[in-house]
Amino acid sequence: MAVPRTRSAQSLSGGLGVLMRSRKARLSVGEIVKRFEGTNGLGPVLFVLTLPVLVPLPPGASMVLALPLLVVAPQIALGRSKLWLPKWLAARTLDHKPLAKIIKRILPLLERLEALGHARLRPLSGGAGTRLVGVVCTVLALVLVLPIPFANLFPALALGMFALGLTRRDGLMVLAGYGFVGVQGVIIYLGAHGVMAIVHHVERML
Repeated sequence: MAVPRTRSAQSLSGGLGVLMRSRKARLSVGEIVKRFEGTNGLGPVLFVLTLPVLVPLPPGASMVLALPLLVVAPQIALGRSKLWLPKWLAARTLDHKPLAKIIKRILPLLERLEALGHARLRPLSGGAGTRLVGVVCTVLALVLVLPIPFANLFPALALGMFALGLTRRDGLMVLAGYGFVGVQGVIIYLGAHGVMAIVHHVERML
């Protein structure tokens, strides 16, 4: 389903404030996308759909919550400026209460980041840079879908920084996103190395 384009909010924090004050018990993904899709490309949409995975989640929860990211991120990689959503995903709803709590917690930090963000290092947030971000975000969304306990923090932080960097056309924020990706890579490497060390130790004992 093609989601109609509307005027984007003046800022992410402003749009999230309106979303936080919504009186609806549940909000559809289509409604959220319609509110945030606009002249800033798909960055604001990516940011808002990252919010549900910004908190520690039990195994299996992120498999559902990250599904919209698996639709948005590849379209960023393809260079699309207008988002397409399948009808079943646009109709999917999120509970407003926990979403509002997350927004309330991150809003002060987001306002400060938006005040600091401005157009710089443009190649990282435009053209080929945007497509590369889309590819990396697709991989991160795949990681979030995997049932790995409490492994959503750094991928979610990276997605948030990438989204904010694309929205503000701020290459430095995009670099921060790559930094979080690097931290996650180190964690995965150390975890795999630790597991292999345990396996080898057990083998020597047998």
